[in-house]
Amino acid sequence: MPIPDDIASDFSELLSERGVQVEWKGRSFRALIGSPSVEYGLVAGGFDPSSAVMVRALRGDVGPPLPSRGDRLTADGRAYKVTGLTDNSNWPIITIHAELIT
Repeated sequence: MPIPDDIASDFSELLSERGVQVEWKGRSFRALIGSPSVEYGLVAGGFDPSSAVMVRALRGDVGPPLPSRGDRLTADGRAYKVTGLTDNSNWPIITIHAELIT
């Protein structure tokens, strides 16, 4: 079995044990969501805090198509806005960069 297939199989097992249900455009998939990190952006009059998270999921569970910048995800009663996507088409796992909507 090639390495990407082994990783996909192991990651799928991990998602079934530890993953959370994520909703996106009427679809649902399981993912691991990292702890939020607070980032401060410079705006007129000071700094604007935002909470950034990384959402990791199996590409085949999410799409195609894949989420894009500005899309909204929900998980565990929280809403997130997609800020970017790390996607290597040769790898079974994608990373969705998002910020917590407060």
